Amino acid sequence: MVTRLRGRLADRAKTGIQKFLFGQSPRYYTLLIIVSFLVVVGLIMVLSSSAIDSIKAGNSGFAIFISQGRSALLGILVMVAAALIPFDFLRRQIFWLFVGSIVLQLLTITVLGHSVNGNKNWINLGIINLQPSEIIKLTMILYLAEYLTSHDRELSISRTWIQPFVVSIIAIGTVLGGKDLGTAMVMVAILVGVLTFAGMPRVWFWRITGFLAVGIWIALQQGGSRMGRIMAWLHPDWPDPNQYNWQQDHAMWAFASGGWTGVGLGKSQLKWSWIPEAENDFIFAIIGEEGGLIFSIFIVALFVWLTYTLLFTAENNTDSFSRFLIQGVMIWIAVQSTINIAVVLDWLPVLGVPLPLISAGGSSLVMLLGAFGLVLGAERQYGTNSQRRLR
Repeated sequence: MVTRLRGRLADRAKTGIQKFLFGQSPRYYTLLIIVSFLVVVGLIMVLSSSAIDSIKAGNSGFAIFISQGRSALLGILVMVAAALIPFDFLRRQIFWLFVGSIVLQLLTITVLGHSVNGNKNWINLGIINLQPSEIIKLTMILYLAEYLTSHDRELSISRTWIQPFVVSIIAIGTVLGGKDLGTAMVMVAILVGVLTFAGMPRVWFWRITGFLAVGIWIALQQGGSRMGRIMAWLHPDWPDPNQYNWQQDHAMWAFASGGWTGVGLGKSQLKWSWIPEAENDFIFAIIGEEGGLIFSIFIVALFVWLTYTLLFTAENNTDSFSRFLIQGVMIWIAVQSTINIAVVLDWLPVLGVPLPLISAGGSSLVMLLGAFGLVLGAERQYGTNSQRRLR
């Protein structure tokens, strides 16, 4: 009996891997290659940038890298599984997935909540720290895709746009409860972007944008250091006793040190405690120092290529739910990577947003790979090339 069960599981796993790897469209493989390359670059740069911090914390120099490697392996498994999920089954589970992610986020304000750099946005489960806000990003996209698909004949009615906006604002509010303004701003961009792609009337676009602008302004006033960071960024010549500009100043030094071709992998000087937690939000500065301006531009070009491929994939999808899903993931990647890089280059004040697929962070990496698994599944099941191939 056990032997027969093992055989069935092995056969299903083999069949699943064959479906995931073989016989797909060119867009499918383009997405898979770009995402895989960025994950590999991320692992290499996490190893390079985190060794000093790991040793300072009394751990092995490989501790953060090993943790990120485990998350990458888990994320790959999640991506493969997500790519093989039938969307008819997935759509029936979205409500509970969304509600469950909000409940997890609410747990961050309980005794289970764990604070990192002032943001109480993690749940301490003993062996791991889970960041529910990363889960909410994906479940909110799924919720919006399902709602807009099920109301596709009512998009001309004004009240149709109220429910997804209100429900999403509630989810974003739970993230703000953990003082994570950066993640909340990414979610706001996803919300407005998906609704706009769905054809939201202009009057509602301006109403929602105005409401969100006021909300963000109020949120900026609530944080102890938020306005201080903004004022320090706007007036770099002013005295900075709280060292709000410390990370960005040293990030620019890192790029200056790297020049065109970089100082070489592992040879960064700024990661020696000059940029705190360089493996996280400011990992792009280490990329600039060790890889140089040329490699940094190459990484930016990959994110642009990935965004364009996602846009093209959505436009050539025959299923409304899949199209909204892909557009949501595209906005997530494009906005978050733009904010991270802009912060590192001192074009925006510090917001605490990681570089997708590259920065250290297990929850972020797993959920991003899961999101791309769903995108690959959408292309496999409903992409125009895939439909011609199936016929």
